[in-house]
Amino acid sequence: MKRIKSAKQLTFTYFSIVAFAIITFHFTMFDTMLESMETIYAQNRMHKDLNTAIHLLQGTHLTHVAIPPFSDAYVGEKSLPPWVVLEPDVSDDKPYHLAPSSDTDLEYFSMKKRVMLNGKMQNIYLIHYDEIYEESESQMFKTQTTQTIMSVLLLVISLWVVMRISARLTNPLARLSQELEGRNAQDSTPIPVPDGAATREIHQLVSQLNSYQNQIQALLHRERAFNRYASHELRTPLMVMKGALTLLGKSDSKVFLERQRVRMSSACQEMEDYITTLLSLTREDDIDAMLLREVDDNELQAIVRAHTEYNSGKPVEVVQHRHGAVKTKLPMPTLHILIGNLVKNAIACTEQGQIDLIMSDQEIKVVDPGCGLQGKPSGESYGLGLMIVRDICQKYHCEFSLKDNEVQGCTAKVIFPE
Repeated sequence: MKRIKSAKQLTFTYFSIVAFAIITFHFTMFDTMLESMETIYAQNRMHKDLNTAIHLLQGTHLTHVAIPPFSDAYVGEKSLPPWVVLEPDVSDDKPYHLAPSSDTDLEYFSMKKRVMLNGKMQNIYLIHYDEIYEESESQMFKTQTTQTIMSVLLLVISLWVVMRISARLTNPLARLSQELEGRNAQDSTPIPVPDGAATREIHQLVSQLNSYQNQIQALLHRERAFNRYASHELRTPLMVMKGALTLLGKSDSKVFLERQRVRMSSACQEMEDYITTLLSLTREDDIDAMLLREVDDNELQAIVRAHTEYNSGKPVEVVQHRHGAVKTKLPMPTLHILIGNLVKNAIACTEQGQIDLIMSDQEIKVVDPGCGLQGKPSGESYGLGLMIVRDICQKYHCEFSLKDNEVQGCTAKVIFPE
């Protein structure tokens, strides 16, 4: 498996490549510049010396003249010294270094020029060596070496600074990686922002990770809640249906049979509402796309009628009051479960008396004269019913509160968003 490099290693590698490229480019440019300057200087100097040589050789039989201080002119290739070996295929009026096979360690230049000399076309060869320029070139290289050493030192200092900056920027990310690696899969606590110079990107990353973790935990919570709610809340309508089926075989009375049929139909509808609502709590719905509707009195009456059947014959009456209108995006089954659980819990907490179901503008209250929040209700579904109410309110952005009354009992209130 290929080893993955750390941020520090990558920084060092990339910086070293860039530094090596800069030094190489610098030396190449400097060497090219010196060669070009030397060639241009030699060409200009040799052109001048060639003109001087032609003037000195014209009208004489000389085959060699010296042009102080740096050049010698020779007429014809045969008159060249034995140690001089020219490059083949040289062009006229252009300077060339001597061939490597020449018997000299100095950097001589040669130039050939074909001229009319003493009434005859002849080749004049100029051999040029500038000792002062060569010495100056050597001094320039020494100076450049000093500059290169200083440049290398500067690059080393820059590398140190870059590595410190890189460490300062990457240490929080490394600590975050260690934190994530060491966390237990069941640990749902928020991921802390690592110590050090955590950048805005690190804060955003931690925030997004915590957000994803919260979404996952919320999904798991909804799935567990669905299993818990379904196993408990569907028990009552199932018991009603089983009881009605048992009673069907004990009487042939049409009135009795119709009453059992109504009970079974009501229980089936309640089961359907529960399943629809609980399934909706486990998925993400586009609430903005839902249609707004108004809750009417008949809908509330149906909810009250469905849940007063389970009051075990207690002298409890649920009375509706209307002081305004409620407009909501809650689906009808979900609203039935929401209000139904409040009514059912109020009945469970009340032994006798009147429970008030009050609808005001964007608000529904259930006021009971029961045992209050500190008392023990007679029904099993008190806690689970309120948990379902809270989950529904959380999903559909409603406000739910449950408070003791000043005298007796408590008030459950749901405020619907505008």
